[in-house]
Amino acid sequence: MYWDESSSVLSSLLLDTRIAAYLRPGDRVLDIGCGAGRIMGELAGQGFRVVGADRNAASLARAGGRGLAVVRADAAALPFGTGCFDAAVLHAVLTVLPTPQSRHAVLTEARRLGCRLLCIADFLQNWDLPLYKARYEAGQAETGERGSFVVRQAGEVLYLAHHFTLGELTGLLAGAGYAVALADTPLVTTRSGNRVRGLAVAALAEH
Repeated sequence: MYWDESSSVLSSLLLDTRIAAYLRPGDRVLDIGCGAGRIMGELAGQGFRVVGADRNAASLARAGGRGLAVVRADAAALPFGTGCFDAAVLHAVLTVLPTPQSRHAVLTEARRLGCRLLCIADFLQNWDLPLYKARYEAGQAETGERGSFVVRQAGEVLYLAHHFTLGELTGLLAGAGYAVALADTPLVTTRSGNRVRGLAVAALAEH
């Protein structure tokens, strides 16, 4: 798979300080889809106890080379016991999960691990932008899901991407036992350099 084998898996999304403000001193934070550890490094520098999980070996090697604690694992089946973490970061993770079921599985896994807080950065559906409107229309015909599209390079399929509406993401979180505490749709930059509306969400576990 592309995400396992790519030599460089970089996220352009930044850690929103308003979302990070929901973290508590001493929190144990899991960065799901940590890549090379850019956000992990930020959080570790602020005194949080951070562990990263990803499937991409090359990225994990770079993160480990910086002294960050990382593990290679699937986001829906993480090798940690119940209640091991207080919070999880998911930056540009849900967008590359191909089905609603796979997204739900990752969120319920975070809940199993004890995460009371999810710090999410992802992409809003940008139907007002002609490039993305065309992608969504073609993608819906191919995938059957509104907001999904196939990413190709030189005609080769790399991966399936999905962009969310805020209502869709709120519902997905609710299905895993989380309620949105803060949400915004800031302008963000994609991996390919496009400026689009993103999603910045803090979600809290419901009791």
